[in-house]
Amino acid sequence: MSKNQKIISDKLLKWYDQNARLLPWRLFGRAKPDPYKIWISEIMLQQTTVQAVIPYFKLFIQKWPTVDQLCKSDLSEVLHLWSGLGYYSRARNLHLSSSIINSKYNNFLPSTESELLKLPGIGSYTAAAIMAIAFNKRAVVVDGNIKRVVSRLFFLEKPIKENYREIWDYTNCITPNIRVGDFVQSLMDLGSEVCTPSKPRCYQCPVINDCKAKNNKKENFIPLKQRKLEKNSRNGSSFFIRKGQKVLIYKRLDHGLLASLDALPSIGWDNQVDHRLEFIKKLEKKKISSIKHEFTHFTLKMDIYLVEYLENENLKLPKDFIWADINNLKKFSFPTLMQKILKKIINDQKP
Repeated sequence: MSKNQKIISDKLLKWYDQNARLLPWRLFGRAKPDPYKIWISEIMLQQTTVQAVIPYFKLFIQKWPTVDQLCKSDLSEVLHLWSGLGYYSRARNLHLSSSIINSKYNNFLPSTESELLKLPGIGSYTAAAIMAIAFNKRAVVVDGNIKRVVSRLFFLEKPIKENYREIWDYTNCITPNIRVGDFVQSLMDLGSEVCTPSKPRCYQCPVINDCKAKNNKKENFIPLKQRKLEKNSRNGSSFFIRKGQKVLIYKRLDHGLLASLDALPSIGWDNQVDHRLEFIKKLEKKKISSIKHEFTHFTLKMDIYLVEYLENENLKLPKDFIWADINNLKKFSFPTLMQKILKKIINDQKP
């Protein structure tokens, strides 16, 4: 590390000591972070904002404060708590990994990259973040905020998606050998609070004098933004099948989108063939509403149909289908899509 690079890392650490975000998985001073909490937080933070994660993290740790307790839980419990946070494969991977950590590592999260990468749901970025933040081991961590900070700091003009290697190299140059976790989090916090995507607060930045983008008056143009690709659209149908004060729900298939989650019967949108839903074709239905929902790679327009089930129809329920009390649906693990549909139905039926 050159003298100038050390000056940058020292400035960032000093700034972090005074301005670090107070997050429930962080500890300061001489207190050592809990690797379990860092692992849970890093998995939750994949594709999800800090503010969205905080309440889920608190509930998760309250319910399962250790690896041992998590691995003894039912997956359905974990999915239920995760309901609304999205990207449900993360919850399944956490639950599966907890069993591996319990049996192979005696409930201690491994601290090496090679061992961390063996755990489901952990890739190179998450392994590096856990090594640095949980174990204070030198690792080069490059997330979205860090990519932006480093691109501006060193005036890297290529779009971020085309420039990972160069960004990694520059991040490596300024990453110190001590207080690695604090340094990584200083870059994350700087990107979140100061070096924001638009209208960066350069006057609050501890490395403003070292920032080449600022010196070239290009802080609002670096990194170069790529044109976003337009999402594909999909159409589907969801069915609110009512029998008095009960509604028919089912457990989705254990693979694909929204795997193993509770849902209203729905068809036509998820590229899945579920023969259990064939009976819907025989039911008399009435379209009552529709919603739009954004997935990462497509926009879904879901038509909502009401089915008034008659006792004399004598429907034989397929596996994993149940009649649920309309007033007691909170106990089920509905994804955000299904929560939105149920809310729409309830609001539309209000006088």
